[in-house]
Amino acid sequence: MNTRLALLSFILIPLIGVSQYTIESVTKIANTSTEAQLVVESSRMLQEDYYYFSEIIVDKLLEKNPESSNYNYRKGFIVLNSKFDFQTAMGYLEKAVKSVKTNYDMYSSKEKSAPTDAYYHLARCYHLDEQIDKAIEYYNLFKENSRKKSELMAKADLGITQCNLAKQVIASPKSAKVVNIGSPVNTEYPEYSPFISFDGKSLYFTSRRPWEDNSTDEFRDPKLYQYPEDIYVSYLSKGSWTTPKKMDFCDPQVNEATIAVSVDEKRVYAYQDITGNGDIYYSDFVKDQFQVMAPIEAQHVNTNYWETHIAVTPDGKNIYFVSDRPGGYGGRDIYRIVKMPDGRWSDPQNLGPKINSEFDEESPFIAIDNKTMYFASNGPSSIGGFDIFVTVRDDENQWSDPINLGYPINSTGDDLFYTTTVNGKKGYLSSFRKGGLGEKDLYEIENDYLGIQSVVVLKGNIHVLGNAELTEATHVKLKCESCDEKESIVSIRMRDGAFMSTLESCMDYEVIFMKDSTTAIRSEKFNTTCNKKYEEITKDAYIADYELLGAVTDKDSGEPVKDVTVKIFDKKTNQLLETLTTDEAGTFLSKLLNDKLYGDIINYELKFSSKGYLSISKDINEILSENVKLNQSIKLEKTDIGKDLAEMIDLSPIYFDLDKWDIRPDAEIELDKIVKIMNDNPTIRIELGSHTDCRATAAYNMQLSDKRAKASAAYIKSRITNPSRIFGKGYGESRLLNDCGCEGKVESTCSEEEHALNRRTEFRIVKQ
Repeated sequence: MNTRLALLSFILIPLIGVSQYTIESVTKIANTSTEAQLVVESSRMLQEDYYYFSEIIVDKLLEKNPESSNYNYRKGFIVLNSKFDFQTAMGYLEKAVKSVKTNYDMYSSKEKSAPTDAYYHLARCYHLDEQIDKAIEYYNLFKENSRKKSELMAKADLGITQCNLAKQVIASPKSAKVVNIGSPVNTEYPEYSPFISFDGKSLYFTSRRPWEDNSTDEFRDPKLYQYPEDIYVSYLSKGSWTTPKKMDFCDPQVNEATIAVSVDEKRVYAYQDITGNGDIYYSDFVKDQFQVMAPIEAQHVNTNYWETHIAVTPDGKNIYFVSDRPGGYGGRDIYRIVKMPDGRWSDPQNLGPKINSEFDEESPFIAIDNKTMYFASNGPSSIGGFDIFVTVRDDENQWSDPINLGYPINSTGDDLFYTTTVNGKKGYLSSFRKGGLGEKDLYEIENDYLGIQSVVVLKGNIHVLGNAELTEATHVKLKCESCDEKESIVSIRMRDGAFMSTLESCMDYEVIFMKDSTTAIRSEKFNTTCNKKYEEITKDAYIADYELLGAVTDKDSGEPVKDVTVKIFDKKTNQLLETLTTDEAGTFLSKLLNDKLYGDIINYELKFSSKGYLSISKDINEILSENVKLNQSIKLEKTDIGKDLAEMIDLSPIYFDLDKWDIRPDAEIELDKIVKIMNDNPTIRIELGSHTDCRATAAYNMQLSDKRAKASAAYIKSRITNPSRIFGKGYGESRLLNDCGCEGKVESTCSEEEHALNRRTEFRIVKQ
């Protein structure tokens, strides 16, 4: 049989159809095919970009001939271009370049050499590994040994240019700190396209990790065998990032990649390739959840071409997006649209040759000042792959010359999707560099030279206390009579009530915190400085669900007391505000605080009454703050005959001057307590008994105590309803509480404290 014809037939009739590739089927091919068949099959897969399955075949070829430059080249090429693992790929490509030839036959099993392209790919590995001199050497080897028409020739020229720049930039590093944020955000899978919230507490990003329920397994990319893209969010808690949560709108069959998030985090912008071209979509947070993705509403953004990224300025007046539509400067360009006075968006404008180049420009991000733009470019001003640049738009809409952020923020790999917190001192990017956990990782950047200037930022939180909730109607209103915009509405982040807005310098403002469209919870006037520097102003407010509640129990048994009448009065006006009755559990709950706000002053008197119990009152004087439950624990005491009110209400001793019965000011305070009790309990009858110790004669003590008892009773009579309910009686030393008698020649040895126990005033209940 003609060997050449047989091989041609083999090429035309593959072992398995492309659409039928599975791990099982490809593994079977690897284990049952001849070396010649394996070479052809791996070549076909490589040409069709089926890197994952091709690697299975190539691994089998390397088992057969581990020193083959051809097979090592294939392995290195796959690892570099599918996994971006340049350090592993480097080892294979170093073996590959031991034998290189120009007339490389990809489909021949007799081919032992590698193509001259191996020099280029090894140069890329050295470039990425920051072995710059070696990278230049192998870029030049590729140029010297390859055909001038090779599509890699221009890329090699660019690589050399970038390497020469890298030598200068790496030799003069910036004072920036670059840290891989690690687990649980970064994994063995690709993580990229981060977006940090203005306060640095929310991190949105894209990941190709599998879903926990394995529902994405069947939708893995057949060429790289990666899981679909999904959007996740992680929150900063006590200095660490929480376990990322997948966004609700993610579909296991669809690629969704983060590109931007609104300041209030109520809108997430994403890249989707549903149509096959790649467009910009968004999802809004409505009724406590993000809605299904929909194409962006702004006209002229999505087209039949490739739109990959979008950035909305914090003030919402400008949108920047990336597209490879015709009419640009080459590759992907950055465009801008402006919101018109009638709410419509302008036609797109290319940002021009100062920003866009013949190469690719990507991932614009607009800082809080609405004019500082960070973006990525992979042209000759980069030190390798994509680098991050910064440019500033002036009042004439002219952009400054872009500045490379330098090393170590930029690496010799792809550095993309740079976003910053509000002051610009901390940023996040995705990068493919040494030391990562997966193909791409997220990195945190701290710097002291990229801070935002000449802008005033108002930020804060509407805090929620108790059972209160933020609603979609909760917002912040800003008023400024001298500003171009007299009044503006600032939306809040639903997760925690955080908000942020820019202000004009040297202006007088009023901030009004709105619980809903009509209810203001707090307002404050303030002014901004005139020094044209970065300034942060923080204003907070609280929404609280205050409760006035309590429980009434029997003082002796501790059992709940039901059917207790609770009357709540305004202390200033003595107006009865509410009447309640305790339930079976002895509890009550007032509605008086339902509409009260943080900082309100509460000045109530609560009166508790129940048949057979002593009615009591309790004052509440409080400024409402973080304590949302004003819980009153009340113990009622039964009005049994013979009980002493003085003990029931913890009355302090009533003192008289020596040999006198006039009511002293300090005694008035204590007697007024009895007055209140008797007015609160209009049916009880009291005997006011005055007692002395044994010193002085019994007759004298009896006379003195009687005068004091009657004087005290008279004080109370004049201040209560039905004065006959109290009478005074002196007992002298006839009812000593201890053995401290001293009649006749007996000399008492009692201490002054023991004598004091006998000198007392009692208020015995004689009738309920």
